[in-house]
Amino acid sequence: MNEFILPMKTKLLLLLLSFVLIIPQLKAEKEHYKIEIKVEGLTDSVAYLAYYFGKGQYYRDTANIDDKGWYVFESNDTLEHGMYSFVADNSKLFDFMVDVQEIVIQTDLENTIQNIKFEGGKENQLFFEYMSFLNEKQLEASAIEEEKKESEGKKLDDLNMKMTALDNEVKTFIDKFHEKYDGSFSSNFLKALAYPEVPEPPLNEDGSVDSTFTFRYFKDHFWDDYDFSDQRLLHTSTYHEKLKYFLSKLFIQNADSIIKAVDIVLEKAKVNEQMLKYTLTYLTSKYERIQQMGMDAVFVHLVKKYYMKGVADDWLDDKQLNKLAERALALDPLLIGKKAPNIIVKDTSMSKYLELYDVKANYTVVYIWSATCGHCKVATPKLKKVYDQYKQYGFEVFGVGSEFENKEWLEFIRKHELNWLNGSDGSAYKSNFRTTYDVYSTPQTYLLDKDKKILAKKMNIFSLENILRYYLENDGIELGDPILKNDENSK
Repeated sequence: MNEFILPMKTKLLLLLLSFVLIIPQLKAEKEHYKIEIKVEGLTDSVAYLAYYFGKGQYYRDTANIDDKGWYVFESNDTLEHGMYSFVADNSKLFDFMVDVQEIVIQTDLENTIQNIKFEGGKENQLFFEYMSFLNEKQLEASAIEEEKKESEGKKLDDLNMKMTALDNEVKTFIDKFHEKYDGSFSSNFLKALAYPEVPEPPLNEDGSVDSTFTFRYFKDHFWDDYDFSDQRLLHTSTYHEKLKYFLSKLFIQNADSIIKAVDIVLEKAKVNEQMLKYTLTYLTSKYERIQQMGMDAVFVHLVKKYYMKGVADDWLDDKQLNKLAERALALDPLLIGKKAPNIIVKDTSMSKYLELYDVKANYTVVYIWSATCGHCKVATPKLKKVYDQYKQYGFEVFGVGSEFENKEWLEFIRKHELNWLNGSDGSAYKSNFRTTYDVYSTPQTYLLDKDKKILAKKMNIFSLENILRYYLENDGIELGDPILKNDENSK
């Protein structure tokens, strides 16, 4: 595993979210919202209200400036609770949180955050208390940093101690804030922004430092302070960013590892239906479309373990669920590590059958292609070069023509002297390889071992040669230079 690097540890002083303000939730709301915003010095005729959801931000409403400088967003509707942005003058001026449906905000362009004033209950006051304290301490920290630039020796040591004391003061304040306002949206939101603080690693029996402790601790405690029951966090930028970090930075990027990761998150998300719905939907979409070889196993896992077990029955209809199940079940037999489905086709003379499972070779490529396919016309001659180079080491190609008309296929075979096993459907014979191998486009390329287990799939020929060489070299075969060059990295 590559060396693990913690995300840049934001000093507690820099946790100041100088652009956010929190508005609390009322127990009951009518179908109406009114957000009034005035920014002295702003004369842009139109402003926008935008909201966060998952990985994106989207426009929610538009308001024109009135003759007194107010932008009034109003509708007989309700706003989802969460983070919103005030957008004007071609930029986002500040973010704020909606937890009630009537909000009044005033500020100015010169000091937008410092001079912001608001009307809205207790939650807002909590967060403003937090912001005011940190803003004050941030100014103190900036002054110390400036003084350090021209200091050395004992004076520099004293300034460093002063900065440490300031950090400890802020940490104490934040700890007390969370203790005092535990369960509030302010507290949950601030915790959601934070990453685990890793203690000093323990020593091994020989006295050396446990070099893996930092990574393991950080990974194991990554979600400790994230309140999955608070679905308002879905309407901030925190959840998607942390989910993306968790999947991409803390787990090896192969299917087995990622399957463990998605199960961890989904287990936590199930405490809230909306969190579960977003998480499962996002992960399904991500791993259905991902191009990385072998990661389709994550999609299959998600469908079989969750959708086919009824987890999404409340938000997907039968048609949608059946479509997902059909797709997953089609991909399942073709996952890396599984034995490839058998193929039985007729040879070029249409006089005898060729069967994939009859091929005796250390490595076999199943190559499903068409003589009329543009990509195939480029890839097939390259595969011929690879075949000629490596067939002496027990490498075979089981070529399957995907068309029912064989004239152009036969001509292409003769022209390029494709002396591997060539088979196709023809005459009255029709096999089922198009279904079993999920053939929606050509070429389709699968590398199998001697037991016909899938080692790699759906790769270009340049990648195929590199993967084949990897396995041959692991078998102890000494090879010369690759036959294909980098500029041949195409289908």
